[in-house]
Amino acid sequence: MITLIQQVTLILGTLIGAITDTKTGYIYDWLTYPMILIGIITSISLQQINNLIIAGTIFVALFIIYKLGKIGGGDVKLFTAITLLNPYNDLNFIITTIFISALLSMIFYSTYYIIKYVRNGINFEKNKESIIKAIILGIILLAYMIVAVLNNLFTLQKAIILAIPFALGIIFLAFQNEIKENFFEKKIKLSEVEEDEILSNNNSEKILTLLNNKQLLEEKEFQLLKKHKIKEIKVMRNLPKFAPFIFLGTLTATYIPEIITIILF
Repeated sequence: MITLIQQVTLILGTLIGAITDTKTGYIYDWLTYPMILIGIITSISLQQINNLIIAGTIFVALFIIYKLGKIGGGDVKLFTAITLLNPYNDLNFIITTIFISALLSMIFYSTYYIIKYVRNGINFEKNKESIIKAIILGIILLAYMIVAVLNNLFTLQKAIILAIPFALGIIFLAFQNEIKENFFEKKIKLSEVEEDEILSNNNSEKILTLLNNKQLLEEKEFQLLKKHKIKEIKVMRNLPKFAPFIFLGTLTATYIPEIITIILF
């Protein structure tokens, strides 16, 4: 019975999170806090000590990433809840969830924004630096794939399958600066700042220096900008929604836990 409660909460909770994130861009506390509470209770009841340890580690790691402005606070809480509700009580579950979530989101969003960007016109000169970095990364990944196939770590067919999402990701990285500027960046009044606002790197040197290049705009940073009479800032809005892919990753890890082995070996 407890296991059933755990699994229903896990699947239903991530599904609701996917829906709210898609519609509003938020994963609400009214969803994640009950999931975390139920996860703690069920993990203790089932003596799933690994869940508690892994969840604590995941929370700390993702919280640091959140503070760097690379992930939303809702994602941190949702991943913590997922780990606590892990029906297998092992690390493989969360690794599979993250791997599948990242893989699917990389394929979808890289394809989507590359097509949108190409339609607007490619500016090679403006992306020169990021293109060079992407090419270097591509060469490194290609070399790894060749070595892996030659050493029978995985087959040529699986190497080609894996190369497709990585190639899309590399192309996205090559043009990421202008993609972000064209599709995510928005200039707003300081009075329009929302919770967990992420600053764009294209703000004035004065603003970037004032905030010591910190990207996550919290109350302290907001008051600092207000004190220095900053009227407008550039922020990152309409960022890709990750929760739908977290749901798909969770679903896959729950019902096909051996998926990574199938894909890679």
